[in-house]
Amino acid sequence: MAHTRINQLVESLECHQRALAIAQGRGDRLGEAHALNLIGLIHLRTRHLDVAAHHFEQAISAFREQDAAHWEATALSNLASTHYSAGRLSEATTVTGQALAAHRSLNNERGEGNALRLLSDIQREQGDRQAALSSAQQALDIALDLRDHRLEGFWLIALGDAQRDIGEFGDALISYQRAATLHQRLGDRSRQALAWNGTGDTYHRLGRNREAADFHRRAAATHHDLGDHWHEAQALDGLGTALHDEDPEAARQHRVTALRLLADYDDPRAVTLRGDIERRQTETG
Repeated sequence: MAHTRINQLVESLECHQRALAIAQGRGDRLGEAHALNLIGLIHLRTRHLDVAAHHFEQAISAFREQDAAHWEATALSNLASTHYSAGRLSEATTVTGQALAAHRSLNNERGEGNALRLLSDIQREQGDRQAALSSAQQALDIALDLRDHRLEGFWLIALGDAQRDIGEFGDALISYQRAATLHQRLGDRSRQALAWNGTGDTYHRLGRNREAADFHRRAAATHHDLGDHWHEAQALDGLGTALHDEDPEAARQHRVTALRLLADYDDPRAVTLRGDIERRQTETG
């Protein structure tokens, strides 16, 4: 888990797989469930979504067998995140609702906040922007009550996204800046870059494209350093949008690179994103 928090995902996966083998060898069903859940998280971070979902489903079943309600709810949240990442919003909505109800019944504030953060993302994509803003604010309030900077930083990104999409650009910039600062302190470069990318999107909507380009460029470079092709492609697409008028050829090249990075992903969200980038590429000429 420590490796994961500093984006050393290969090392993290090796540790969890060794833990899984030990648990299976001892007949430790609960330990096996924990390892399956954590392996699923690595595959979620690296966007092997079908593999991640399979591990979470196995973990949910094992936790249920062991009457481990807290961990079953946690694995449900992770499965919901996987469905959302794949762009399967209907499935994500259903499982998120189950996870949120489970966490609330257990008085698990961290789990409740995480489910609310995910619910906010789903509501935002479904066009229910006011509900998305409310859910994200509820999540952030929980993080602040817990005085947990890691959760605060992550859930601030969801709040920034909701504020940006509802047109509260100044508030969005404040949320992203705070998120980036917290993640820098925590050593989480990936989420720091996500906050930068959100900042770039917001500056673009304000018509401040030079500033937008600067933040997208920083985000893309960080994701590149971390080997995160998915988020690098999104940042490059944002960079292309910011450069559309000033430097159309550079914009085109960034989108070419983004499409190359996305070529191996076949989930519904990836297919949609590629189509959107190709359309913007055509518009750029």
